[in-house]
Amino acid sequence: MTIQGDQTTMSELAQQLGATRPAFAAYNAREDLHAHDPNALLLFVAELRLGVDDIGVFASNALTDHSNDKKCDMVAVTPERNKVVVAQGFEALAEKNGAPANKASDLNTAVSWLLTGPLSEVPEKLRSAATEVRAALNDKKVSEFEIWYVHNLPTSKNVQGELNQAVKSAEAALSRYFPSADVDVRALEIGRDQIDADYQQSNAPILVSESRSFSIPGGFEVQGAGWKAYSTAIRLVDIRDLWANHGVSLMSPNVRDYLGVVKKSGNINHGIKETAKSEPDNFAIYNNGITVLTNNYEVNVASKTIVANGVGIVNGGQTTGAVGEMPAADVKELEDARVMARFVTCTDPVVLDNIVRYNNTQNKVEATDFRSGDAVQTRLRQQFVDVPDAEYRGGRRGGSTDAISRSRSLLSDSSVAQSLAAFHGNPNLAYNETRTIWESDGVYASTFREGLTAKHVVFTQSLLVAVDEAKRVVSRIPEAGRTDAQKKQAQFFSTRGSNHLVVAAVAAGLETIVGGPIADRYSLRFKGKVSPTQAATKWAPMLQVVLPFTGQLTDATDQGLKSRDKVAAAIANFTAMVEAVRSANTGPFDSFAAAVEWDGK
Repeated sequence: MTIQGDQTTMSELAQQLGATRPAFAAYNAREDLHAHDPNALLLFVAELRLGVDDIGVFASNALTDHSNDKKCDMVAVTPERNKVVVAQGFEALAEKNGAPANKASDLNTAVSWLLTGPLSEVPEKLRSAATEVRAALNDKKVSEFEIWYVHNLPTSKNVQGELNQAVKSAEAALSRYFPSADVDVRALEIGRDQIDADYQQSNAPILVSESRSFSIPGGFEVQGAGWKAYSTAIRLVDIRDLWANHGVSLMSPNVRDYLGVVKKSGNINHGIKETAKSEPDNFAIYNNGITVLTNNYEVNVASKTIVANGVGIVNGGQTTGAVGEMPAADVKELEDARVMARFVTCTDPVVLDNIVRYNNTQNKVEATDFRSGDAVQTRLRQQFVDVPDAEYRGGRRGGSTDAISRSRSLLSDSSVAQSLAAFHGNPNLAYNETRTIWESDGVYASTFREGLTAKHVVFTQSLLVAVDEAKRVVSRIPEAGRTDAQKKQAQFFSTRGSNHLVVAAVAAGLETIVGGPIADRYSLRFKGKVSPTQAATKWAPMLQVVLPFTGQLTDATDQGLKSRDKVAAAIANFTAMVEAVRSANTGPFDSFAAAVEWDGK
């Protein structure tokens, strides 16, 4: 890590950024991080992105900054996330247009020494890191290789150009020295805007930042280390007004969006509305109340008000949404109706995370709920806005509309997770351990990789849909009317997990099918804007050619795909058959290839 200028005093730039950016304000206050100067900023980013619990232990193992570090400040191997991170850092003391590009080019040197230099010649400080990385690659424990350039300045094209060269160097080294490793390589320029975004994402962001005054009858406050909370009651009309202005943005710290209303007596949200309408005076004692997360709050006893600086509903989202969606005609009786409310402010990130978790366990919370707010799911939801006829909630159950309905365009979380796992070589995980994908940090990270795009999700999920459709087609044929080939297909598809195995087998043979090398299978996608339904039809002609070879996969299904050796052998036999018939089926294969694109094509 390099700090340009005097390292003994806080820079003017650091003070400026701390005054305007929450991430840098938090960074400047972290004495435990600055004990590792000049690598404090690098460690701060590692903490945000890798979920580091003990920064001291992590620093002692991961930092390689040394006079003979071969241009490498940090090497982190995170087995639970199947990731290797090679990083270089730079912290400027004064404002500039961008970070020096030569620091990014230094990463070429770092990658070379880490992956290809004879271990006997690698500097001692870097040797243990190189040994660990190479062992993880040889053991096929690594799925991602990331190259970071961390700094406190704006990003620039010059830096990105140098990082692209580092990626090429890493890909070449991995291909030559670790040919059996299936690793995605990517480079990240992590400047101050990205650091700010990472920080906000990691801190249960309160998206509604306005200051809001609430009328209260009184209340009491309790405090702890790094937090305080004020318990009171607020008017339902104030909640309805908040919802009218901000909608589901109020739910930013909540793992669940508003689930909507079904007009059944057993539906909690319908009951909330009916209670508010029919017994407004008793609402406060019938309802469990809400928890409001704020950046800060002030209570004025004289005026009987509480002013919240920022509003996020961490618990009570269904109450908020149900009251907010009440028709105007039903609101007349709400003037004096109140709900119990607890206003909470917290500066401890660990406690803050637990506030979100423990305030969302009164009803059953699925593993997907707790993934719904992470960066990958947030980005995917944003990207799916541009995908035709598709809806993806990314772990969030429910939407902003006042109805519970399953849209035909909805891609379910489990289907997406299963298709990704199967497509990328883990059909057993897709079939037998879907929940593990969401519950296990390592499995989740290797399935929902950081560079995952909505277009790739459409690509993999539509293959699973197309395979399922082929299965339905052959099953509809009366047994007496099936050909021998159709009988074999029907028999194969009758086995558990067969559809996931086909997805894995087709994915394994894609280089043959498209007629070219695919360096990063996570970049595969259909050209243009394609809906999931349209995407499934693009798979169909090619599947008709390869599905007769499903007999090669039968041996792998006898243990429910649990034998990795059998699965691997079966897929190898399948892809060999695809290779054998490629030249005789150029029509459907070439048509499919023409519809597909990927990075580096």
